[in-house]
Amino acid sequence: MKRQIYNIKTLKEKKFHTLSFSEQYAALFGNPQRNFVAMCYGESGSGKSVFLLKFADYFARNFGKVLYNSHEEGVNQTVVDRINNFDIGAPKLFIANALNFDEMCNKIEKNYYRLVIIDSTKYMNFTFAQLKELRTRFAKRQIVIIIVDFGKQKGSPQSGVDLLHASDVKMFFKNGAVNSISRYLPEPANKTLFVPKRESKYPTLF
Repeated sequence: MKRQIYNIKTLKEKKFHTLSFSEQYAALFGNPQRNFVAMCYGESGSGKSVFLLKFADYFARNFGKVLYNSHEEGVNQTVVDRINNFDIGAPKLFIANALNFDEMCNKIEKNYYRLVIIDSTKYMNFTFAQLKELRTRFAKRQIVIIIVDFGKQKGSPQSGVDLLHASDVKMFFKNGAVNSISRYLPEPANKTLFVPKRESKYPTLF
């Protein structure tokens, strides 16, 4: 049974499970709790999907299984091209071909995913009520949930502000750069994600 009231002394002594990210990701997320929610939004082509594939690959290599629910594009040539071009290859990263909400929950139920990415809310018709259901249903798993949305202006995702306000980390993407407002950072962070390819075989981020 969930504890409902804490006194100040008990609250100060309470320990929370956090994720220690590498410097490049900590600069945008901070070191968040193990069950944080993030929204990544921006215009088409702004860098959201590439960033999240790279992050999913990093997370799967370091923290556990990842389910990337690809709704906007499904599993097609452009997704495969990104996987090849950006050297995505973590064995614990799984790409789902447009699972609906019930199908996705069934997969989560049967597999110990630590991170679930929904790309995107519009194509999946993902709702605030479904986010609440996910968090309640898998509370003991403490999974990370990242949702993707469209939006032309910071603070105005296409799906509305309910999902945005429910997110611990809010990332707005535009022209290959990101503005991040995170509860786990002392102030907003701005980063240019794409830099010119130098001697590396693959395009780079940061």
